[in-house]
Amino acid sequence: MDQLVVVTHPEPLLLEARTIEHDTLPDGVVALGYYVNDHLIARGAVAPEAVDAIRMLLRTPVSIALAATEDEAGNIDGRVCLVLPMEPGDDEDEEPDEPWKASVPPPPMELDGAGADDGEPRLALLPIGNVVRSVRDRRHLDEVEVDVWEMLDNLLHGRAQDAAAKAIDDLLRSL
Repeated sequence: MDQLVVVTHPEPLLLEARTIEHDTLPDGVVALGYYVNDHLIARGAVAPEAVDAIRMLLRTPVSIALAATEDEAGNIDGRVCLVLPMEPGDDEDEEPDEPWKASVPPPPMELDGAGADDGEPRLALLPIGNVVRSVRDRRHLDEVEVDVWEMLDNLLHGRAQDAAAKAIDDLLRSL
């Protein structure tokens, strides 16, 4: 299994979830764009009944993380995530008291404090979108963490480029 690298923004941010139109959207789902200071940082598809729960989560500033892996070729594949606190005693076998908890994948052991008795808060990562960086666009080939941090910083400051637009630009540059 590839090593998971998780970087978090140092302070919580106010996110806005807006419905967006997308021509490849399957029936029965809603596309949401997640914005920080009017910069689109992620987009994803959710069930219509999840929209209100997501907007409730975003009423106050939330922590943002980028969880990423490097493939054998050196490309980075990441998930933009909300970092959500888990209440002490939350258990996967219990019925979640918040609608979002049912869709949260279990966090990596190093994040959720599994087995820790020290009272540290447990955290869950809720993926809200994908981000990639090809090996040819990397600036720190020997330091995945630095590239992942730079990817998160670019997203939050409006310097990221849509994958389709990037592919078109790369094609035009190669002509």
